[in-house]
Amino acid sequence: MEEVLKSLAEEGGVISSIVLLLLAFMFMFKKSIPAWINRLFNLKNKLNIEDLKHHDLFNTCIRVEKEVYLMKFYTHGKYDITKSRMCKDFTKHKINVCYRGFEKILEQDIEKMTPDEFKKYILKQQNKMHETYIDKISQDWRQKGISEEDIRYVIDLFETFRYDVVQAFEYRINSIFSTTNHHNNKRRLLAIFEMWAFGIDILPRDMQTTFEGLNGRFKEIKY
Repeated sequence: MEEVLKSLAEEGGVISSIVLLLLAFMFMFKKSIPAWINRLFNLKNKLNIEDLKHHDLFNTCIRVEKEVYLMKFYTHGKYDITKSRMCKDFTKHKINVCYRGFEKILEQDIEKMTPDEFKKYILKQQNKMHETYIDKISQDWRQKGISEEDIRYVIDLFETFRYDVVQAFEYRINSIFSTTNHHNNKRRLLAIFEMWAFGIDILPRDMQTTFEGLNGRFKEIKY
């Protein structure tokens, strides 16, 4: 019994020494410990550009284009092939331009930019994507015999229905760059990708509304 108590006392002394050393260490480095913990947490949750290259935004683009491709439009109860094809072409150009635009952003060394520079860059690229796909579909329709007046009519109609989404993008981008929750530009880009993915997700709704609003305007055109 004496041997057991002696052994426990010796072990207790070792444990006590370890606890005291640990407390002393924590006291000496109390200012540095939070930074070390944050550093370890950031390493564990590190976000790389390679991760963003596989973001669901790209799958969403592919899926939505397929969804719109399956949509059919009718005029006075009869299948309207012109309206259906115009919708598919519009979506194809928009998705292709945006997909390449998203890829281009990932090719940049965004961490070299200040938050303000990166925000300016994102807004510029978003606007450029918009202008490019509008130009692409306008050229396509022009070559297929659609008049300038009708091209402008469809584009304006689409942008009317899409206005709330564009406004929401602007609000969200301002919010992303004004908060301290996103520690670097990769994190900001992740939030922006999530936002854009939502915008792509509701594209079929806006296409449906736009081309249903054309009624029989292009029914007699051989598209």
